[in-house]
Amino acid sequence: MTEKIEGGCLCGQVRYQANCTKPLFKVNCHCRDCQRLSGSPYVALVGVKETSFTVTGDLNCFEHQGGSGGAMKSYCCSKCNSRIYGTPEIAKGMVLIIAMSLDKPESYSADADMFVKQAVSWDIMNSEIPKFDGSMFKRGG
Repeated sequence: MTEKIEGGCLCGQVRYQANCTKPLFKVNCHCRDCQRLSGSPYVALVGVKETSFTVTGDLNCFEHQGGSGGAMKSYCCSKCNSRIYGTPEIAKGMVLIIAMSLDKPESYSADADMFVKQAVSWDIMNSEIPKFDGSMFKRGG
């Protein structure tokens, strides 16, 4: 059965959907870049295959070095500047959706925490899910 994952930006100009049987993963990223981009101790991410993902609306893209050291492209609404998703060089063919942009963010529950070595000391993590010191992805996809 195919699940439809839908969401968008704050102003509603950008909308997306992913049609997949289920997300590839759901992870909390504690890397310093995600902290700076979000203004919070981590970013909740939903991974889907790029081939299942479609987006409408006008987006801005900026490229920066991700927590893995590889390039990361981040996509934001051109009107309200909400960060919607990213595409990491380290995981080609994958889209990392910002979970709080989901229409139903309450459906999100993390499978793991990554870049925990960069987590701030006051961040309280779920002790019942796996922890990765760095990226949970291997370089090159």
